[in-house]
Amino acid sequence: MRRIALLVVLAGCPPQGASTGPQAVPSAQSGAGCPGGSGVYIASYVTNEPGKGRAGWVMPLHAMQVDPGASEHVPDYAPMDATAASVSGVPAAPAGNAWLVTAQAAPCKLTLGGYYAAKLPGPPASLSYGIELEGCPAPADPQEDGGLVMFSDQAPGGCQVQGPNPIALRLGDTDQQQQWHRPAKETPIPEPIASIVPPHDCRPPTCEPLWAIGEVDVAGKPAAWSAAVNWLATDNATAQCTWHAERWSGFFVPGPDGKPLKITEGQDHPLALSAVLSDTTGPRVALADGPGAFATYDLTPGAARLAHAMTWMLAPDGAWEMIDHLGPICAPPEAKPAPLPKDAKPVSPYPP
Repeated sequence: MRRIALLVVLAGCPPQGASTGPQAVPSAQSGAGCPGGSGVYIASYVTNEPGKGRAGWVMPLHAMQVDPGASEHVPDYAPMDATAASVSGVPAAPAGNAWLVTAQAAPCKLTLGGYYAAKLPGPPASLSYGIELEGCPAPADPQEDGGLVMFSDQAPGGCQVQGPNPIALRLGDTDQQQQWHRPAKETPIPEPIASIVPPHDCRPPTCEPLWAIGEVDVAGKPAAWSAAVNWLATDNATAQCTWHAERWSGFFVPGPDGKPLKITEGQDHPLALSAVLSDTTGPRVALADGPGAFATYDLTPGAARLAHAMTWMLAPDGAWEMIDHLGPICAPPEAKPAPLPKDAKPVSPYPP
């Protein structure tokens, strides 16, 4: 199963050459507002080879590490019944009507299908579990293969999804020879984010400060920020892939005093702000994600409360290292499978 492409592009921590703005999202239409964060999930349209899996929408929910040797004998994709899914630790989906929300169309009513398990070779080798989704067409653009599932009695046509809008950038450029060049222009970090960035003595040419700051505004007021700052040691111009960078990053909401409040609850690894869901009542939900994981937060004035957090794929440490990496893009070292915990007892998702 391919990595999920969310409804919006991660704008907070873009690598060089990547888009730094959200994809187009339809304006809010008539209908119900946003559900709470516990009723918001991510969805992906997957296409596997005939006979090796599913072509259709899925809602990933869980992941389990497996022994690499044993995984060779596991099918690439297999249906599961509810009992096997529960034993494997797959959380149950909320009750009620489900709607697929994408950047391309009005909310589409879904029917929840059966559970599935998909083999991911890794490393680490793992199984990704979820629920098949029926009733909505394939995306018109194959590149736009992600969306959100919202659980709501009525179509959430009044719920608007907004990704962070870049408000400050200082990034280098990579040429065709894959050589990184120092930033030629910049947008200064504005308040209130500038006031919380840790001070650091970093001056060219031996050190380059880099940053990417995004903001989501709702009704003309900031609802959330994404931020990443790197202090990149550039003392050896011929060894760009060995440069060390100190980093500071996170996603933030306005606190009780209006100052940025960093949100970390429910994050085994730091996640980056992907979107804010809002309706006529104001900001309702923040969505944050990372490699194979996401979390939703209910927004109230001055706070963000964790609604739920899901890990649907076990990603190597190198993938997480890239979430706030702003310097040269170099090939990562060969990943090594992580050892299984001594008490791990992977449960086969397939009937005996």
